[in-house]
Amino acid sequence: MATTAGDALLAYLREQHHELLRHAPGVRDGNPESIHQARAAVRRFRSLLATTRSLFDDGAIQDLRRELRWLSMELGAARDPWVATARLAELIAAEPRNLTPRPSAGLIGTELETLTAAGLATARTALDSERYTELLARMTRLCAAPPFTAKAVRKPHKTLRKLIARDEARLRRAVRSLPGQGAAAGPYTESPTGSTASSAARGEGLHEVRKAAKRLRYAAEFVVEYGPSGGQNWGKRIARAKRTAAAARGIQTILGQYQDSVVARSLLRDLAVAPGRDGTDGFTLGRLHALEDQLAARTEATFIQAWKKFPAIR
Repeated sequence: MATTAGDALLAYLREQHHELLRHAPGVRDGNPESIHQARAAVRRFRSLLATTRSLFDDGAIQDLRRELRWLSMELGAARDPWVATARLAELIAAEPRNLTPRPSAGLIGTELETLTAAGLATARTALDSERYTELLARMTRLCAAPPFTAKAVRKPHKTLRKLIARDEARLRRAVRSLPGQGAAAGPYTESPTGSTASSAARGEGLHEVRKAAKRLRYAAEFVVEYGPSGGQNWGKRIARAKRTAAAARGIQTILGQYQDSVVARSLLRDLAVAPGRDGTDGFTLGRLHALEDQLAARTEATFIQAWKKFPAIR
């Protein structure tokens, strides 16, 4: 059991470092699940560095967080087209054959396969680079000799609880900042009729909410798995962290589907303006884009309902 906040954090970071190394061979083999798990490990490592930045000397982890972001983006280049391919394949399969002609649907699949292959090449190149080797070395050095402040040697009870509270407040600010919300602190609602808030602005705002929910989820899961056991009110605190983690994970999942729709629509637009498109292709691409618009709207409505049930601050 960790006796300090720093000990708990190091145990978590070492596990994520191990997970990245474990899944790297699968990334090179083009395994979608390995890509997902490697990227998740990178994001967890980076996210907890952000959550616990007050435990480190000023500026000590800034460069490492930047490099972790680079690796996450390189791995994302392999994941995003793969996710879009799966989404669009489902939409095409559900459509009447006369509305998605086979040649047009096949062309879409072929082009997405090309994008996926290019993304996999990007991920492999990243893992074969000196930049990645140095990143791994930095992660190892941090886990071996962390530049901790005095806060890191404090008992973890209050320290970790404050970290979760800060990330929870960050999530609530992100929701209040969504277009149409104003400064009100109440539950999120749809933009009022006649609002000038653009779809792009709303999408960007929801993306920020998703990132905040993800950080809160990782922080709460960290406390559940690596936080202190025993002590006064320990059971209640862990139960609270579990509820927070589950609620944040739900928000992240819902808005992850929304973001996947954003990526799919962007790819459809790119395909539509590519040279050599005929009227049939344009019709199919436009119809799929409209269907994705509808899915995004339903996903946002699901988020609204989920946010209304988000646990209140206690």
